[in-house]
Amino acid sequence: MTTVTNESFLKKEVLPLLANLKEDTPPKFGIMTAQHMVEHLAWVTKATIGRKGEKPEEPTKSHLYFQKFITGGAKFKYHPKEEAKVKELKYSSLQEAIEAVGPAIERFYQHFEDNPSALCYNPMMGEMDKAQLEVFHGEHYRWHLYQFGLLEEYV
Repeated sequence: MTTVTNESFLKKEVLPLLANLKEDTPPKFGIMTAQHMVEHLAWVTKATIGRKGEKPEEPTKSHLYFQKFITGGAKFKYHPKEEAKVKELKYSSLQEAIEAVGPAIERFYQHFEDNPSALCYNPMMGEMDKAQLEVFHGEHYRWHLYQFGLLEEYV
């Protein structure tokens, strides 16, 4: 079995897979529509770049959870939420949302090309380097592509 790196997957496989997504493709689980999922992926990719706030002296419970999650391979599981709601759509079409994914991935890699030792921070995930974020994004994309039947399995 050939192992695909997260970088190769994100840069070379995501957009061709998303090209097979249809507006009315139903999810295997969850409440997102196809367009909600694509917008979510683009937004999360951009949201993890740079520093959003200041790192606290002691990591929060959320930071510790994400460190353990990443160290364990960032394997996602579906956990239904009683009060789950989808965000309002940002783009006018699924195609427009898909077109935002490529630049988000490019921006992620450009950030680390320009700043190889950068440590990104956000209040939910804590501080992470490129390798940690690459694991997160690789699994996050795989999970949602599986959710909409664009990948046959998620292991």
